[in-house]
Amino acid sequence: MTESSPSNVSNNPNGGFTDSELEHVENSVVRAAKEAGAFVASRFGGFLEISQKGDKPGKDMVTDADKESQRMIAAIMSKTCPDHMLLGEEDPPDEEPAAADWLWIVDPIDGTTNFVNSSPVHAVSVAALFRGEPVAAAIWIPWPNSDGHLLMHARRGHGTWIGDVQVHVHQSSNSGEPITGVLSARPGWIRRMFNVEKPLEGHFGEIRVGGSACYEQFLVANGTMQYAITGWAMTWDFAAAILLVKESGGKVLALDSTRHFSEFEGWSSGYANDSATYGRIRKWRGLLLTGSPATVDFISANLKPKRLGLLGKLTSLVGS
Repeated sequence: MTESSPSNVSNNPNGGFTDSELEHVENSVVRAAKEAGAFVASRFGGFLEISQKGDKPGKDMVTDADKESQRMIAAIMSKTCPDHMLLGEEDPPDEEPAAADWLWIVDPIDGTTNFVNSSPVHAVSVAALFRGEPVAAAIWIPWPNSDGHLLMHARRGHGTWIGDVQVHVHQSSNSGEPITGVLSARPGWIRRMFNVEKPLEGHFGEIRVGGSACYEQFLVANGTMQYAITGWAMTWDFAAAILLVKESGGKVLALDSTRHFSEFEGWSSGYANDSATYGRIRKWRGLLLTGSPATVDFISANLKPKRLGLLGKLTSLVGS
């Protein structure tokens, strides 16, 4: 990638953008994830100022490192893409503004509980959405290599990359059946919500769940995990991952209102430059199934939603 000048990314008259403009956005997103990631790494294992966003002790923690990471990303966005708007996990606005065409969806530290407890399973996620569709993205994670991290990035139509190496989702069996001995991820409560059909029973793969949706999706995009069922989680947990998985040859499904999995493109449906759109994206929660197309199709075909009573419906909504 080459660094572009920090000028506005202007839209074409037809409502789109050129690839050179999108490359500039990608460069900016990568820079933001890299610099925020370096800062997060510098704070790992050290003193943290910890507070809570909710009323449950030990839940929904936020640290001063989360807030500073988001501030750094916002500053880079303002400098390089000044007509863009940031929607981040930390410090939500008192009043929801009108959504701009370009939104940066940011998780400054995904896996804060892990981070607080000195677990390396955490991530920094930055995605640029154009009218609700992820079109440029980067995720930074700690990694035991000489650099101490990996940074994965993509822009629409150009593949997913770590450095100068293009990465791809794991190619499973021809049938799509998950392979025994290959890592996979799914929630422990999955059988409360779905009946597992016979072809999938006993064939989920080697289940590992680490506590960071972004980290988990990173492993799907680079082929370490053959698939992941991740959630319930928020927009900032998935915005970058959607593009990274798709550009690495994968497929992304989301649980719809009928409790079946269907293809998920993002938040473009009904997009308008108003506060309702901004609020809808900020408040969205979902359950995603990602991986190679064959595997995703196999799993979705063999998970049948249970008929839930009122208590079951409430339980499924909170993902407990």
